[in-house]
Amino acid sequence: MNKKVIFICLILIIGCKTDESTIAKVNLDFLKTYTPNINNGKKIFNYSCVTCHLYGSAGAATLTDKKYWSQLLNKKSNEDIYLNVLNGFMGKKGPMPEKGACINCSDNDLIDAIEYILSINGLTIKNQKMNMDNNQ
Repeated sequence: MNKKVIFICLILIIGCKTDESTIAKVNLDFLKTYTPNINNGKKIFNYSCVTCHLYGSAGAATLTDKKYWSQLLNKKSNEDIYLNVLNGFMGKKGPMPEKGACINCSDNDLIDAIEYILSINGLTIKNQKMNMDNNQ
């Protein structure tokens, strides 16, 4: 079996936790004021996200699937998008590992990577009204 396929499978198995006790608790206030760094996001993408999102491995949306990313922004809040990346989740097409398998990534790194992916498609997470603003 190809070593790359084995590596991807291990990342998905290790990274996809569904136990509620493993979900990270985080103060999401930084999402209101943080300005994403696209250059850092590109580095993070190329370090970790590329494994699944470049070609759609394990059912992941591809980097240039503008329709998918647009729909995601319309369906989910900034918080939900961020928390799905942070905690991982099981999507309809397959699993998203915790922190996108970038275990050493900071909160800012994760937002930068999200924003980089969106920017490739002419989108931005900043266009979306956040739930925290709607609830005030």
